Amino acid sequence: MPGEMVAEKIDAVATHGHVRRDHLVHRLARAGRVTVITAEQGAGKTDLMSQWLSHQRSSAFAWIALDAGAGDPRTFWLRVLQAMSAARPEAFAALEQDYAHGRIPPEEALPRITSASMRDPEPMVLVIDDLHCAADSVQDQLVSLLRRSPNLQLLAASRTRTRFEVPVTAAGLAVTALHADALAFTADEIAQAAAVLPYQLSEPEIAALRRTTRGHPLAVRLALSVMANLSRGGTRRPPADEVQRGVESMLADFAPEFPSPHDHELALIASLVPEIDSAFAERLGGAASWAEFERFDALGYGRLASRHGRTVFRLQTLIAGALRPRALAELPAERIAEVRRLAFAHLYEHADPIDMLELLIDGNMDRAIFPHFVRNFTEISLKRSRELVAMAGSISPERQLREGTIPIMIAVALSEDALVPTPRMRELLEIGMPSLEHRAAEASGAAGGLLLLARFAGLRVSRAYEEAAEAGEQFLRQSAPASPSWRSGMSAARLQIIVTEMLAGRVQRVLDLAEGLADDAHPGRQAHLHAILAFAYARMGDLRASKRELAAVDPSQAGWLETTHSIGWHLATALRAASLGRHDDAFEALAAVAPRMDDSELWPAIVWTRGKARLVADQAALGHQELEAALAEREHLPVAAGWTEELRTLRGEFLLATGDLVGARSALAHDGRAASTRLSRARLAILASRPDEALAHLDALDAAARDPRTPDAGPFPAQLAQLQLLRAGALARRGDTECATSLATQAFLTLDRLDNLLPLLWIPAAELALIRSLVPPDVWRMPPGSPFAGDDVVLEQLSKREALVLLELARGGSIDEIAGDLHVSSNTIKTQTRSIYKKLKVSSRTEALARARQMGLV
Repeated sequence: MPGEMVAEKIDAVATHGHVRRDHLVHRLARAGRVTVITAEQGAGKTDLMSQWLSHQRSSAFAWIALDAGAGDPRTFWLRVLQAMSAARPEAFAALEQDYAHGRIPPEEALPRITSASMRDPEPMVLVIDDLHCAADSVQDQLVSLLRRSPNLQLLAASRTRTRFEVPVTAAGLAVTALHADALAFTADEIAQAAAVLPYQLSEPEIAALRRTTRGHPLAVRLALSVMANLSRGGTRRPPADEVQRGVESMLADFAPEFPSPHDHELALIASLVPEIDSAFAERLGGAASWAEFERFDALGYGRLASRHGRTVFRLQTLIAGALRPRALAELPAERIAEVRRLAFAHLYEHADPIDMLELLIDGNMDRAIFPHFVRNFTEISLKRSRELVAMAGSISPERQLREGTIPIMIAVALSEDALVPTPRMRELLEIGMPSLEHRAAEASGAAGGLLLLARFAGLRVSRAYEEAAEAGEQFLRQSAPASPSWRSGMSAARLQIIVTEMLAGRVQRVLDLAEGLADDAHPGRQAHLHAILAFAYARMGDLRASKRELAAVDPSQAGWLETTHSIGWHLATALRAASLGRHDDAFEALAAVAPRMDDSELWPAIVWTRGKARLVADQAALGHQELEAALAEREHLPVAAGWTEELRTLRGEFLLATGDLVGARSALAHDGRAASTRLSRARLAILASRPDEALAHLDALDAAARDPRTPDAGPFPAQLAQLQLLRAGALARRGDTECATSLATQAFLTLDRLDNLLPLLWIPAAELALIRSLVPPDVWRMPPGSPFAGDDVVLEQLSKREALVLLELARGGSIDEIAGDLHVSSNTIKTQTRSIYKKLKVSSRTEALARARQMGLV
């Protein structure tokens, strides 16, 4: 057989660490009655079957290990009967003896075994290792046996395709087929296998090892053997290039001999590229070349597979690893460059994105690396950033300096695992960002757009969200005239710009830019976009639109709710539940994202949403504690100025809700000018019985909304309704009931349109009661909970004497006048007044009377 493995080499690595393959064992457990594992030597087929059988308790099993001499019908069926007799002697022992002694001819073996299997009521698993040793005619007989024996289950391993993978047979028997790509070690499994080393591998080293070996189990064990030997008993940690040379040396034994120089050259070429399809093969070696790759499949050098509606050929991992160094040494440099250029042109739309990135890196096609990364960012960023980082380690500093988009790409990949820019990320940005500045003046069109996009990416990595958002919008403006296909390829970039707008706190821009992704057909990006939009609308108070975006997502997609892409969906779900008074549901949705606050850039949005939910649920004191703890724990994490202001204002909201007007005034004294901040200051003024001050804050918000220099300063729809209600309350206090009624009516109509009554909770109780007396009954809507009137349970109870003093204060008497009326000294009244202020958490008579009216004490 090609690539015959050296026995002592296999023995040397076979004991290197047992790896539990639980996810594959579970996959086999869910498979149908026939499962075929087709993969090359050393791919872990036998080990997987052994692990699966160790979990079986309900069925007997018959294990058959074939070899080159067991492929004829007589020998094959004898092996089958011997194994079945050992498993179920009462059903098959007599038949096995008759066949072994020649009393049953080979041509009668199949019907006799079929008959015995049909009579046997107990299930049995037939396990056949190296089924490729059996001739096609024998495999056809085995197919016939399985068709007629419902209690018989088959688990088989083969190095080449079997007759069970013929489409008609596969459909009729519901065959489950596993191939080499499914058997590749995951990063966790490589870490298990690496436990035999005298030192522990880091995550980047594991990613590099997985990339070098393609996760092939034997290649991994060979690499670990090399690393163990090079470590000299644990006294040194061998560098990656030394390990790679050692692995290549060991893999050299797996290279097959080819019958002709033409076949040899085609195999060398196949080792340099991710895969080959018929059109690519024809460009490489003429019309007959594809037939040669089909023959390679039949010989077991690689396998044909269907990808994106195309049939492609890929070399076995071990053979590709053995041939790649020879290809680089034997093929002319011009031929290597031509092959890689042709491969990129033919495969870039279809092949694995990381494979294609490796092709570009190996081929020194540096200008094409960043565009390819951008086009495939969604797939790479989800699970494969570490692979990219490991692979990009081969790019020299000179190349990185010359093509500044490359270090920025690496920094972006590293940022997937780091909220705060690391020294390595900063170092890469210091290489890449100046290069962009030097090239910006000379680039135009698509090339210039990509430089802008790289600048956006670098700013995003450095967590300069506002600057990044501006750079992203500049890229979108410049790329607007580009062709539809080019813009379509930038869909992942547009989505990242939208996410950055959310991180910068520019919610309206999120909605504006989302229209450009309406035609994006990528399901993962669409789900992520709908999740972001659902939160954006909920953040603006448009719960009707948020509900529409929530309904556009299928949350039952496997694992989606656990991804960072679902955070917006959870936050919008929490706000919607809170608006309906379903507080337990709101906090359940928030509990799903709480563990991600330390590894998600959206942590301020999570903290803010939880705070709003606490306010709605009348849990202001608890919410305040949670806010302070969250901010203290994450003071080192990046946050945009917009979110910083929102969280500061939220602190003021909590203090207002708990009745601490003095603390609220201090918390809201920051220099923020956001609509939420101005509304909170107006609410504070109303609670302190200062309607003119409240109107001044509301007027300032109106002026900012009309100022063209501050397009993002205007209130969101729900904030506009809140503004109208606060203004209505203040005007009503001043006696302007006609204007107050008009404003309140408009606000209620807006809230109906938004399907959101939460703004009513932000109106002080006295003002809300006054508004209710002004608007028609059919316009009025009941708040979904207690109005935003303070959490009086945290205030101390006034004594009877203090309550009497409070009433006298409300009548406007001086300290001396109150002392005379109550027949006590002025010092006594002063002491009681200070006690009243302390219990009401205020610092003046005006604030005390406002709090007392709010609580119904006067």
